[in-house]
Amino acid sequence: MQEFPILEIKNYSLGIEIDKKIYPILKNINFSFFKGKIHAIVGESGCGKTMSVMSILKLLPKNSKVLGGKIVFEGQNILSYSEKQMRQIRGRKIALIPQDPMTSLNPLYTIENQLLEVIMLHNDISKEQALKVAIQTLESVEFKDAEKRIKSYPHELSGGMKQRVIIAMALAANADILIADEPTTALDVTIQAQILKLLEKIKLQGKTIVLITHDLGVVAQYSDDISIMYLGAIVERAQTRELFKNPHHPYTKALIEALPVKKGKKLKNIKGQPSQITQIIEGCPFNPRCEKADYMCHTKMPELTNISNSNVSCHHPY
Repeated sequence: MQEFPILEIKNYSLGIEIDKKIYPILKNINFSFFKGKIHAIVGESGCGKTMSVMSILKLLPKNSKVLGGKIVFEGQNILSYSEKQMRQIRGRKIALIPQDPMTSLNPLYTIENQLLEVIMLHNDISKEQALKVAIQTLESVEFKDAEKRIKSYPHELSGGMKQRVIIAMALAANADILIADEPTTALDVTIQAQILKLLEKIKLQGKTIVLITHDLGVVAQYSDDISIMYLGAIVERAQTRELFKNPHHPYTKALIEALPVKKGKKLKNIKGQPSQITQIIEGCPFNPRCEKADYMCHTKMPELTNISNSNVSCHHPY
């Protein structure tokens, strides 16, 4: 039986205006997200990960401009939706788990007040019923002593507990898709693992999770599919096991070789730095840092093509 994506980004390009000139920051990207899967989007800071998913929610900077493509949800191109229509989707159908739990909660209100606001916004229920839902949702994200701690203010909670509250707020309206933007930032390694296991548990309930991260090691165990981005383009996409077993793009291979796998093993770094947004690069965007780059790489942008169960954008794949 053929599986159909719950959401698709098709041939999507986005630019940003700087000094009256538009620079491309997303270049003809394509994503397919499936029910009950964790799809990780990985890349260095500034590669376009967050802008890709903020496009889904239409929460973009004022100086951004859609240059082409579609974002299809429930059979409709939501790029054409009005702000009023988007408010029916945000939180209710597609929820965001923002990047920093330390600053995402209002320090002036209790966890109860903030959860009730979300629940009552998206559900026609009484305050008493909403409170029950809030406690149940906190318990579902393994928030200890939920009935008692719900009265707490954010500063009274640890980083891990705050992140659980943020996830509970995203789950409160029973959204189908959760976008988790660097959900383990600023958390210690033990808490990171707990949060990722929690996302895996949520996935098993049939939710679709889009996981944004710069760390391949974070997603190795928990994601089903991975897209690797570099300077606004997808350079490789595959199932997680396949990508780690057989990386084909030089950038993907370099990222994996930079992971601290064995004690005493010398880590291999990637030479150079990503180019600035205002710097125009002809051909493959990775060519200034790639050991395999030749004339073709400097003149022609490679297309994303299928190579043994992976989609790769490279003239000279491994």
